Amino acid sequence: MQPGLLSFGIFSKVLARPENRVTVDPHRVDVHGIPIPVMHFRFGENDTALWRDSNQSVQEICEKINSRVFSDAGDKPSGFASHEVGTVRMGTNPKTSVLNGYCQGHEVKNLFVTDGSCFTTSSEKNPTLTIMALSLRTSEYIKEQRRKGLL
Repeated sequence: MQPGLLSFGIFSKVLARPENRVTVDPHRVDVHGIPIPVMHFRFGENDTALWRDSNQSVQEICEKINSRVFSDAGDKPSGFASHEVGTVRMGTNPKTSVLNGYCQGHEVKNLFVTDGSCFTTSSEKNPTLTIMALSLRTSEYIKEQRRKGLL
């Protein structure tokens, strides 16, 4: 019989933490004079524990199917398969979120954000259909608010 090959890829959710964020550097600007974005990111303790547990699960699966394991997982989480979201979060509290539940700015009533930045969290899965659904829901809300004369 021919040898079979099996490859595992582990994807897990990184917890949202205030330390992981995007800021701007007011002292460094792009060619248009706009301050450049600066990504701040570190895996947390929970992220590392989840990564270790996931690797252990893969090892156990491989033992059960009597296979040889060639692991290149390293000793800590690395890399991303990520769709960056959550920079303009949706929520009910203006102190911890920028947008209300209809993707409308808490402070600027005619500002609506319907891309992935309104997400409070997301996995590495493609967010396109969720973005489309939120956009449709928001457009219906805008239409209703305009009808009532509130926008």
